[in-house]
Amino acid sequence: MYKALIVDDEIYAVMGIKSGVNWQDLQVSEVYEAYNMRDALQIFERTPIDIMVCDIEMPKGTGIELLERVNEISPGTETIFLTAHSAFDFMKRAIQLDGFDYLLKPIEFDVLQETIAKALKSIKQERELHHLREQYKPYYETWRKKKSLITDKFWNDLFSGRIVCSPDSIGGILEEHELAGLQDTVFLPVLVSVESWLREYSTKDEEMMEYAIRKAASEMLLPSGKGEVIQTKQGVNVVIIAGAEGDGNSILELHTSCEKYIQGCHKYFGCNLSCYIGESSTLYNIADTYKQLLEIEYNNLNKSNQVYTLASLGTTSIKTMIPRISTWTILLEQGKLEELQKEIHSRIAELGKIPRLSLCELDGFRHEFMQMMHYILHKNGLSAFELFQDQEGILLSAQPRNLEQLEAIALRLVQIIYDQLHQNHSVIQRIQYYITEHLNEPITREQLASYVHLNPAYLSRLFKREVGESITDYILHVRMSLAKDLITTSSIPISDVAKSFGYHNFSHFSKMFKKVYHASPQQFRQQSV
Repeated sequence: MYKALIVDDEIYAVMGIKSGVNWQDLQVSEVYEAYNMRDALQIFERTPIDIMVCDIEMPKGTGIELLERVNEISPGTETIFLTAHSAFDFMKRAIQLDGFDYLLKPIEFDVLQETIAKALKSIKQERELHHLREQYKPYYETWRKKKSLITDKFWNDLFSGRIVCSPDSIGGILEEHELAGLQDTVFLPVLVSVESWLREYSTKDEEMMEYAIRKAASEMLLPSGKGEVIQTKQGVNVVIIAGAEGDGNSILELHTSCEKYIQGCHKYFGCNLSCYIGESSTLYNIADTYKQLLEIEYNNLNKSNQVYTLASLGTTSIKTMIPRISTWTILLEQGKLEELQKEIHSRIAELGKIPRLSLCELDGFRHEFMQMMHYILHKNGLSAFELFQDQEGILLSAQPRNLEQLEAIALRLVQIIYDQLHQNHSVIQRIQYYITEHLNEPITREQLASYVHLNPAYLSRLFKREVGESITDYILHVRMSLAKDLITTSSIPISDVAKSFGYHNFSHFSKMFKKVYHASPQQFRQQSV
């Protein structure tokens, strides 16, 4: 429940607000009255106040002067100003002081109630975020200091392919990582994909929230603490359950636990996420299972807050001779040409080991490969005809007569598309261009992911890895940088500057500006005069 304070030198105005607003619907249990600045401050001395509805023009201390004091003694209080003046200049100081909003007299009570509800929602979200920060801060700081734990390094190296476990090498690898005895253990990996946040978080806040998400996963998804929850260096959260048999009942129980976990994360951490359950794997093949989970996540463009299982989706085995389209697509789009060339050479060498390999099978491989090529071209807005019109049709339609021809065609196609993607606009560059062109509109991670046909969680990790900050922070910094230039180099009213970047609430714009530059827009303009 919340506490409110109404401040106005006109007693009938106070009575009207007190009776005209349905405080019970707002979960406000106590409503206090004050008729001047001194009375209001005395109330603050006696009890905490969550929301203050205050007139600006009062004879014994203005609402602006009152807010200056309130910011010192009760910074968590949100203030809604009432004024008879619509001129923006009159509100400059109120915005500088982080007033939540202001309304023009005469007051429409339904508008006032809606504004109070928004202010209380802002208070609730800020308190929840503060609670989570305080709750997980000591753990987060400890985690940051110990990120290079031997266990984390082992799983990162195993998933990335830097180490490969074989019957001959596994003993030495485990001993080197102080994990002796795990060679016969069966593991079940679960990929936790954070797809979007319900609130605006900074990069550091996102990292802390993701830590909280992993902490919750270790409590809800690891039976008796058997296993690990890690974040790979690519930003992928993985739960590794040790000793999992992977039978039907166990998977059903895990599926139910994942559903509860997803609901809890949505409610308490303000995020949409999905869980991708793998198959029971040994240290010899868990890296392949992990890659398949990444493939499922990459291809999932539609549903959030879901649980997916590798077995039920019928994912193609990692040992199949048909290319894993998503895996090769990722390598090509990320510019890992040499790695992709090696993968193509290795896969075609495997084809050569098939007894009595037929031309029909060769052509089947080529068709699957061309499907991948057309998928990449379509997703990046490229024309196959324009790219390959000078190749005399060989690359697009020629049927290979042997493995050497098949490999030559595949490598040539990959090289052409690689040159086109990475000599012109990468995915991240296209995202940045889109953001620049839509700064006056709301921009969401889902919207950007849809624009480049990527999974939101995958795009978020890719953007942060390439740019060094989250999508939310990047959008904020671009907006505020351009806003600062307009404020310091032009005479455009600050209210119009705010609106040009999609901010119709002056107080919110001011808060975001101060968050980036640690000074208000008005201070920047004054300094530039």
